[in-house]
Amino acid sequence: MSKVISISEISEVNALEAIVLESMNKSKIRLTDILNSDSGLNSFAQIKFKQIGFDPLNPNRPLNLVEQVNQSFTYLATFKALSILFDQHPDLSPFTINLGTASGSDIESDCGSLAAEVFAAVSPSSNQKLKKDIDKVSATNAKYMYSFLMCPGIEPGRQLQHERERVRVWAL
Repeated sequence: MSKVISISEISEVNALEAIVLESMNKSKIRLTDILNSDSGLNSFAQIKFKQIGFDPLNPNRPLNLVEQVNQSFTYLATFKALSILFDQHPDLSPFTINLGTASGSDIESDCGSLAAEVFAAVSPSSNQKLKKDIDKVSATNAKYMYSFLMCPGIEPGRQLQHERERVRVWAL
């Protein structure tokens, strides 16, 4: 599946989320088998070096488990962000999502009026990710600019204390 996807309605978001969850469940089964049948060292070596996971958008394509974890949570955060954007700006759809290394903002309205960056991390300050995302989206010509973050311990909703340069910040 392409990492650049046009989304016209929320049902498409739900379908993509189901695929990511299917990949996660397949990896859980494989990981459980490895952890129950091997030593700690060998289990960790397989997690680190082998393709025991699955591509979040293609449950049949093997992928390194650590990479799957990182991609899966970024994708799930993107899907939650899309739900907010469909609620806040239904007139701006369809939205294009640029997953992984695809160029452009993580989420863009096809009409060019909206740009958003999305990340999942341990904290908003991890690797200055929030600052970098605000800087990136501020450099666009979009009328509506967002930075969405998924971090444990942060209450979902608007994060006014982090907003600057007309960029709305939302925790997911």
